[in-house]
Amino acid sequence: MRRTVLLALVAVNAWTLAGCGPKVVGHQKGESEEAHGGHDHGESGAEGAKYSEGKGIQLMPETGKAIGLSTAEAEERELTPTVAVEAQVYRSASEPSRPGREQAGSAYATAFLPPRLASSLKTGDPASVRTGGGEFSARVWKVESISRDAVNNEEVILEIADSEALLRVGEFVSGVVTRPGGAASVVAIPRAAVLETATGKFVFVENGRFLLRTPVTTGAESADYIEIADGLYAGDVVATQPVETLYLIELRSTKGGGHSH
Repeated sequence: MRRTVLLALVAVNAWTLAGCGPKVVGHQKGESEEAHGGHDHGESGAEGAKYSEGKGIQLMPETGKAIGLSTAEAEERELTPTVAVEAQVYRSASEPSRPGREQAGSAYATAFLPPRLASSLKTGDPASVRTGGGEFSARVWKVESISRDAVNNEEVILEIADSEALLRVGEFVSGVVTRPGGAASVVAIPRAAVLETATGKFVFVENGRFLLRTPVTTGAESADYIEIADGLYAGDVVATQPVETLYLIELRSTKGGGHSH
């Protein structure tokens, strides 16, 4: 990922230096817009990439290939909603049971999730976690909405079946919790297509020859796909890779990276 962004920075800087071609002193009387270079005065960028307000980013084919651009179609998909978790074991299965609390034979791990995701989980929701040593079945033991980390994420505690006491205190596990409700048919796209910024979630949608950054509202998630509850229709084509690089190109064009006459 870092290499892709670095290549994009180099490419964008090269485009900026290249400009729009030789300088022309004003428009000659009767000169067509095409003779002046074929670009609108509301556009910014250079010959490799161009940004137009309301249209989005236009990439030359060579540029798209250089940054590894790929796309996918939003489609109706049966989605079993899951929540990805990264948790740390705080109690091993070899420790004795505590009345009304943690039980011997199970390890316990704590994860911190954004409130929107934590509140969607319930005690008993099934889960699976894995480490280098294998995969373990688990369940949500508690959702502690009053216990939060430094960035306001809420604590979710997993109870992990570990009859052989393989998991050690301090070990990290990763996995998914299956949310209640079962599979449903929704408009979904690959998770990689969603760009998360400080101002919300976006996708880059094909808009003719352009890629237009469009706000979306997301819903259920699986390991590979995410529901788009608002902002897209089935059949819309979105960029799946590399959305961070496309955003960087847009920012470079709109925050002083491009130029306008």
